[in-house]
Amino acid sequence: MEKEDPLEARILQDQLADLRAGLFVSMPISIVLSGLILTVQALSGNGLAGAAWFSVVNAINAARLALARHQLKEPGVQDDLTRVWLRLRWFGRLALLAGFTWSFLAVLTAGYTTSQASLHLIILAGISAGAVTYGSSYAAAAIYFITPPLLIAAACLLTKGTLENYILAFAVLLFEGGLVRASFVGQARFRDASRLRHQAERLAAEMERNSREDHLTALLNRRGLEHAIDQFENTDGPFVAMLIDLDGFKSVNDTYGHRTGDELLVRIARRIEEEAPEGSTLARIGGDEFVLIFSSRKNSPSPTNLASNLIAKLARPYPGIASVRIGASIGIYLAENPGLTEMLLRADIALYTAKRRGRNEFCLFDAELARELQRRQSIERDLHSAITMRSLVPWFQPIVRLETEAVVGFEALLRWSHPLHGPISPPEIMTAARETGMLQLLTQTVFADCCALIEGLVKADCRDVRVAMNVSPRELEAGDIDDMILNGLAAKDLPATMFDIEITEEGPVDPDRVDEKLGRLSHAGISIALDDFGTGFSTLASLKDSRIRKVKIDQGFIRGLAKSREDRLLVKAVIDLGRTLGIEVMAEGVETEADRQTLYKLGCRTAQGFLFSKAVPLHLALDSVVKEHAKEL
Repeated sequence: MEKEDPLEARILQDQLADLRAGLFVSMPISIVLSGLILTVQALSGNGLAGAAWFSVVNAINAARLALARHQLKEPGVQDDLTRVWLRLRWFGRLALLAGFTWSFLAVLTAGYTTSQASLHLIILAGISAGAVTYGSSYAAAAIYFITPPLLIAAACLLTKGTLENYILAFAVLLFEGGLVRASFVGQARFRDASRLRHQAERLAAEMERNSREDHLTALLNRRGLEHAIDQFENTDGPFVAMLIDLDGFKSVNDTYGHRTGDELLVRIARRIEEEAPEGSTLARIGGDEFVLIFSSRKNSPSPTNLASNLIAKLARPYPGIASVRIGASIGIYLAENPGLTEMLLRADIALYTAKRRGRNEFCLFDAELARELQRRQSIERDLHSAITMRSLVPWFQPIVRLETEAVVGFEALLRWSHPLHGPISPPEIMTAARETGMLQLLTQTVFADCCALIEGLVKADCRDVRVAMNVSPRELEAGDIDDMILNGLAAKDLPATMFDIEITEEGPVDPDRVDEKLGRLSHAGISIALDDFGTGFSTLASLKDSRIRKVKIDQGFIRGLAKSREDRLLVKAVIDLGRTLGIEVMAEGVETEADRQTLYKLGCRTAQGFLFSKAVPLHLALDSVVKEHAKEL
């Protein structure tokens, strides 16, 4: 036998295991039945011969049980067909020896002629059937056991020469034939069931492996990494987690296509593997993001040296993509215990810090970053209670006419003074809301206050004052903000023309889904403003969208406008372009009188900023407009 068929070896192992298990049931039955025969022989005056026979039968039974017990304790040899076959054959040989021993019933009954012969035949038939029942997984053992005694019994019956005995002999042969066929059928069914089970197990194991593997690079995926991290539990620390994010990879897909991008990822994975320390675990957990985890032993490279080497190696040119330069940013975290979630969280913070420094940088998670993490976790932990307890609310900053400083609108701005960390900036609040899944609750809170302000303005007959709320395209894409706004305004019978949405261009989003929702809002009369124009992903192409009715020039171009010729030229160009396209242009971040006057001279007519007012609570915002409106009357 050879070791080339693991499936066959496992089937034979199952046969062996089932045969052993059956012996622990059939051998006690054999002892009881042989004891009955001994008793019958003793009562008939032939006890000495019966005792000798009983002793031999049960000595063989003891040998079979000893072999079975030995096999149960012996370590598995699943891939060694030769050893498995050898064990099965030993069971077959012992079964054959036991069968010859039971053949001596013919001697005890003088060729089945004594008065006890029929009882012996019944017992022989019962033990033969039992042998087939409990040994069906391996037909040879059952057949070896039943054939000698049944054939000899049939022969003895035939020698008597009577019709009755001829019929009885034929019945014995027929009985044996049925048992032989049942043995082969039972073995075939057992092997088929075993084969199907092992094939299913192998398929399940293969599917499990595939579920843990990144099919492109053959590295572990996120699930595989979670499973592999268990291997470090019995390893001495500290442990190093390196989060590697590629710089410039998107350009490869854009320039050469995704096929080339996939091939490049494979080459990058191989380069990382070449630098990875022995015994480390490498996984690809994102499109262009890799994780390297290893135990920092004395002979291991220092994390900073390894990061430098990785960055240098990954930055080398790749044949076939000469026009695009690939780099890498790396976040590093040293942990005493191998906890994947903790390591990835801190390595990700270090990675983000490295990316802020530029391309091909690495950063080690240190005490300062730990304080940042504690701050972020504290903010995320307290966010829900801050929203529900109304310590986080929108305040409203006036938007005024530059000529008269009359209030023409308000922008809702988030305000939260954390009991430990003090004022939290709106970007931090939004990030925390996204991370904790509370963005929808936060948006609903802001919108509810906007509606309350609009309702107050309507009651004060100030319908020419608009209220604006910032909305991210990601919110539009993922949620049902359009339904919330339209249904909310309709429920309170508030005019949609008094509500503005200020939206900042971001990428990537599903443009079709966002456009559909913006279309619904614009069609209802809600004004769509492009916020922070001139920064981030905002482009001139945005101005071609007929639904954009207002552009807010980012404060970075407004502060110090009176002293910057370049900013004045840029702002003037935007104002003129807006006038040409019929789009209102306003400025944010006006803080000095000089900047206000400069903006007015350039043609800008509305603005907001600290020069006019900071953001104020809802009731103060409403009171200021009501008082101003009363003066006009």
